[in-house]
Amino acid sequence: MPKLSTKHVSQRREEFLASWREYAPEAAFAGYTLEQFETESDKPLEVRTRMTRARSTLAGLKLERAKTDDAYMQMLVAVANGVRADPIHGLDSPLYRSLGFVPRSERKRPRRRASSTNPPAEDADAA
Repeated sequence: MPKLSTKHVSQRREEFLASWREYAPEAAFAGYTLEQFETESDKPLEVRTRMTRARSTLAGLKLERAKTDDAYMQMLVAVANGVRADPIHGLDSPLYRSLGFVPRSERKRPRRRASSTNPPAEDADAA
């Protein structure tokens, strides 16, 4: 089934209704009178309207989620800093490790890179 835009659906609805009113207002087609068709053809438009409202609500919820996530991340940082500063637990505790951090006693010293004692090789073709 082809995907129809809201504009296309409402435009086709209006074309059908106008033609039916103009040329055969008392006739019934496919078991529908003009009034029944008009009532039933409102349903897709109502669903599209509800979908538009839902999209708007979802956009608002996404913004709300982003704000609450930011506040939550700040809270996590504050708690982690509190654990670091706590004299009982601190930087070298099982609690600190279980929070996903590397305790001080498990940290590795940074390796020094060996300095290059060999001068850069000269191009043999350049000579």
